[in-house]
Amino acid sequence: MAGAHTGAGAQLRKGDGASPENFVPIMGIKSISGPGISRETADTTDMSTNGWRTFIGALKDGGEVSFEANWLPLETSQGQAAGGFMAEFDKDSCNSLGTWQIAAPPCDGEPDVFFEFQGVVTGQEIEIPLDDVMTFAGTIKVSGRPELVIEQSA
Repeated sequence: MAGAHTGAGAQLRKGDGASPENFVPIMGIKSISGPGISRETADTTDMSTNGWRTFIGALKDGGEVSFEANWLPLETSQGQAAGGFMAEFDKDSCNSLGTWQIAAPPCDGEPDVFFEFQGVVTGQEIEIPLDDVMTFAGTIKVSGRPELVIEQSA
């Protein structure tokens, strides 16, 4: 049975839209959060429920994925050129969905594990402090169901 691991070596990868799709890591990543999956509820309370509200599960939301990275201004995976994270803001609504992966760190003898999802880039922020490392943060809104993929090595 596999044990716990640190996040060192994890990757946030952006699909290139080709067929088959190739994934390029966003460089400088320090932390990744999400997807923050949630489910709404629908109130089914009626006159026969003896004073207690009742509910059923309703629509599900894939949530968001956010990350923080060292800002590497010359790194193409973070930039505004085609294929870079910031270039996602240049896409119109018809082309705004992209394929993304959050890959767990590889461990010898264990299968590759990653979340794969469709998402729209919704946020990007640069911080340039006087006395610390410059940072680059981003947010991706998940569209649909994020899929946990476990690939056994050949």
